[in-house]
Amino acid sequence: MLADYPLKYLALHWPNIRSMGWAAIRNATPITRPGTLPELPVHHSMHVPALNNELLDQYVAWTGAPANRYRTEMPAHFCSHWAMPMLAKLGSLAPYNLLSLLNQGLRMQIHKPLNRDEAIALRGSLMDVSDDGDKVRIHTRVQASNPKGELAMVIDSYSTVPRAKPAGKSKPAKREEHEFNTAGNWDAEEEDGLAFAMLTGDFNPIHTIKAVGKRTRFKSCILHGFGQLARTWEVLNNAGYSAADLDVRWIKPLPLPNPGMQVQTSTAKDSDGYTQLRLAAADGTLHMVGRFK
Repeated sequence: MLADYPLKYLALHWPNIRSMGWAAIRNATPITRPGTLPELPVHHSMHVPALNNELLDQYVAWTGAPANRYRTEMPAHFCSHWAMPMLAKLGSLAPYNLLSLLNQGLRMQIHKPLNRDEAIALRGSLMDVSDDGDKVRIHTRVQASNPKGELAMVIDSYSTVPRAKPAGKSKPAKREEHEFNTAGNWDAEEEDGLAFAMLTGDFNPIHTIKAVGKRTRFKSCILHGFGQLARTWEVLNNAGYSAADLDVRWIKPLPLPNPGMQVQTSTAKDSDGYTQLRLAAADGTLHMVGRFK
């Protein structure tokens, strides 16, 4: 599998590697990380040049989408590549160790597609940082516009930094009960963590280095949350669904390999008009939950 992703892709990911690496190194120790939280919200702008079409084609193939689906447009979930430098820059403004940061959830609102061969203008905001005693919660937002200045996407990213000594367990949120059908399946293969990194530039060792994964309680690498989202999104597309507003939470890490992942959708919409979404392993364990419309 990895032979399909040449090392030349690393040069395309240099902005991601540099920004994410610098943020992690800078915030790793109290000496170099910011001492205080800036007044919020904080805003930054960034220009992303047109993305490499060969890389896009390889990414589309990895997600399980047919090649003609994205012949002129980019998958919305490829924000896992172009939004990462901005998210890293914003996250580094918080005075916490980003090496322990965990992605918790994501909301994507799609107003219009981003086209291939076009640059992307980003406006990023560190919206909120709160400490509930158990963990620090960080909310960042990225707005993407096309060269005409038209808003294409709004991405709200939610992450946490766990405390060394948790204050106590929080009560789980009360959920509506729904019946679910399986829209389709996909397989999480052993090398998917490294493959996703070669396609997006996110080389977090927990996803890519087996020796690191074996030292965790999962005894293996785990798949990126954005990788779970991309594969699930394309299963939904293949089943005839479309999403302009999607909100998901990652509730349990996904160890690799993990064949027979089930993409499940509710048989009825909720009170707000959303279809409920679940990603379940073959044994029924839920790894991602959310809703879309």
